[in-house]
Amino acid sequence: MPHIVIEATEPLARRLDFPALLRTIHRRLADSGSARLIDLKSRVHIAGAFLAGDDAHAQFVVARLVLTNPRPADMQRAMAATIHDVLRDAVAASAEPGGWWQCCVLVETLDRTLYQKTDSHAPG
Repeated sequence: MPHIVIEATEPLARRLDFPALLRTIHRRLADSGSARLIDLKSRVHIAGAFLAGDDAHAQFVVARLVLTNPRPADMQRAMAATIHDVLRDAVAASAEPGGWWQCCVLVETLDRTLYQKTDSHAPG
């Protein structure tokens, strides 16, 4: 069950359509065979207070791809690249000219035996 947890600086987040971006990411990951659409879970946390280096105006979006089922390293890299490319393109299209911004994706793998899950009335 892949989880995508996105943190974004507030000024940058205002310029992005996260619901549409998440739908695009989910669809591309499902179409690639990396995950079932029904298993993908995403959320966005907007940071009102932030600092990049020493630049209080620098903007960033950081996505964490949390994987609970084992996947080969090449699939993990491909999943991260999909997420990165969708977010990077959106940030680049909305960024203020000359402003410093950063987009990155971190991949975390969890031991499946160390998490608990309950489904109630899940579709499919």
